[in-house]
Parts: sequence; C-alpha cells; structure tokens
Amino acid sequence: MDNTTTDVPVTAEAAEAEVKTEQAATGLGKFKSVDALLEAYNNLEAEFTRRSQRLRELERAEKDAPPAQAASGELPPQPEQTDTQPPAEVSEEVKARIIAEYLAAAAKNKSVPLISGGVNVPAKRKTPSTVREAGALAQQFLNKRR
Repeated sequence: MDNTTTDVPVTAEAAEAEVKTEQAATGLGKFKSVDALLEAYNNLEAEFTRRSQRLRELERAEKDAPPAQAASGELPPQPEQTDTQPPAEVSEEVKARIIAEYLAAAAKNKSVPLISGGVNVPAKRKTPSTVREAGALAQQFLNKRR
C-alpha cells in the first residue's frame, strides 16, 4: 500500500477552471492574485470617493464664500484711495536730469539697425497649374543658378 496513489478524478470543468485561473493570473500584472487585485481596487475606489467628497465640499464652500475670499487664499484688502489731490508737480530740473540719464543709457546700448528704410514685401507665390508651366518655372530656376 506504500506505492498506491489516490487518483483524483479530473473533469473537464476542473481543467477549464484551472486554465481560466492561469490566464487571469498572467493578466494581473503586478498583482499576485485576484484577491490582491480586488483589494487594491476597493482601496482605490474608497480613496476616489473620499477625494470626490472633499472636492464637492470645497466647491460648495467656494460657492458660498464672498467673492473676495473665493480664491484659494484670501486676498489682501485693497487700500481705498482717499487722496483726492493730484500728485505734486515735478520740477523742470528733475525732468531734465531723468531725460539726461535715459539718453545716456540709450546711447550706451546702441545697436546696429538691421533694416534701414522701408519694409520688404514678399513676392506673391507663383504655383504652376500645368506641367508645361512647371517645366518653364524649373528652367528659369536652373538658368538663374548658373
């Protein structure tokens, strides 16, 4: 009785189930089993639900908040302009000094003008409509290159 084996009857249904399990295991990617995949999916679904609820709360809070606080951070209060007097006049001496400093800086940074006088207008593109026109255009091009 030492060499006796107990034969488990193999049915077609059991073989099909085993093949399906092997095929599913190869398509699971980084997951070791279908249970691990199911657990990861459930965790992902729970996290998605939490984030969706948080987003809905933030949208409701933004909708209910006054316009100044609707941005992600509170805006600093805008100072009201109570000064109704025009700015003091700048003296001619100060204006002259500012202009002189500007002209000196501009003279220091002189560059050579690339275009002098007028603007180049591109010629209208000539596209041949027949083979004969294309040949004539090619001939003109080749004659110019010589």
